[in-house]
Amino acid sequence: MPTLTHELDCELKLVLTQTKSIKGIFLQLAPIRGTFEGQSKRWWIIFIVIIGGSLSLVVSLILLAINSNSGLGVHVVTANIIIGLIILYSDIVRKRVVKYKLLSQRLSILLIAGISGVIAIITMGLSIFFIPAAWIEFFGAVFFGGFVVGIILIFLYEGFPILNVYKSSGWITIAGFLIVSAIIYMTVVAEWIVPYDPFTLNVGPLLGPPTPQFPLGTTSLGQDLLSRTIAGGAIMLQVAFVSVIICFSIGVPLGLFASYRGGIIDNTVSLIMNAIFAFPGLILAIAIAAILGPGVVNMALAIAVVYIPSYFRVVRSRVITVKELPYVEASVALGGSEGAIVSRYILPNVIPSAIVVMSINFADAILVAAGLTFVGLGLPIDVPDWGWDLTFGSHQLITGAWWVITFPGLMIVILALGFALIGEGLNEILTPKLEKGV
Repeated sequence: MPTLTHELDCELKLVLTQTKSIKGIFLQLAPIRGTFEGQSKRWWIIFIVIIGGSLSLVVSLILLAINSNSGLGVHVVTANIIIGLIILYSDIVRKRVVKYKLLSQRLSILLIAGISGVIAIITMGLSIFFIPAAWIEFFGAVFFGGFVVGIILIFLYEGFPILNVYKSSGWITIAGFLIVSAIIYMTVVAEWIVPYDPFTLNVGPLLGPPTPQFPLGTTSLGQDLLSRTIAGGAIMLQVAFVSVIICFSIGVPLGLFASYRGGIIDNTVSLIMNAIFAFPGLILAIAIAAILGPGVVNMALAIAVVYIPSYFRVVRSRVITVKELPYVEASVALGGSEGAIVSRYILPNVIPSAIVVMSINFADAILVAAGLTFVGLGLPIDVPDWGWDLTFGSHQLITGAWWVITFPGLMIVILALGFALIGEGLNEILTPKLEKGV
């Protein structure tokens, strides 16, 4: 009976003797002579754009880390890369041991969770030992930043199979995930890699244009716009995540319960949801935010009220369709309880549609949060936020200071685009009938 070592040796020989493609999201390179010969012009354009863009991001991150205001940027980025590589390698090992049936799928996931726990404990201990005054912030940047880097590396290494299966929708989904993951990483480690304190005034000339010292220019208060752009995404992401969690937690159960029970309950809830849906979303969010006052939770609540009807309507339409299917009617005829029928037969058919709505809702929440801050209903004025910079930039645009509004606005567009790409890709993947025109 062949041993595991013998099987691994055979597999290695197969890799070395046959044409074997390297997995990855954007590239499919074969380790043989002539790989780059005969490639199309489109392939070369994609290759140059991807490699050039990736190298630019890596070099920019390294320069930011070296010139960081905290003096610990290099330490944080290095620790993130190390943790990310550990997570990637652990995932590769997990799949290998499952493939050779050394561990079950469940035990392999528990192994990854155990490794993550050990990394968290070690990171926490080192943070407390070396930076006792700010160990919580340092631990969060190192551990969660490394976790995000690990996810990005897994996407890059394991992304090619999804592209083979789903083609263009796979490209769209993975591209959206990479954009969002990159911005999340930027905001997680922002405190440790920014070149200047985003709160400090007069670090440079007032309304200074982009220069080598201030690559994105300065604001009307002399603040470094690059530092504020890096740190300004935190509020947007917090508001978006909290609002989406609230929408999902209320809209999905409400749609399940009301539409399955039907009758007066369904009519009443549908009437309320349609009434809310009839209001223009941004105007309703502004009215609710004005009543609740500033704050991340209040902004999230204002956005959630606007978008709960979207979840309700999608879930309701799916439940009305699914509950008429033969296997659901058979379960009812056999005396199945409502809870069992909903959880076993209806909910699994509803979740894919709800996930698509959730991903699109992220993009809408980002734009609405920026709108609330733009009209003065966001957080206090001294908090770095893309919405506030849009407000200040709109006032300075007439003077020719185009950079104050351009770069924060561009970040909002990129983040919303990332979530929109995720939603569009997941919509095609989770609803394959759309691809066939059914």
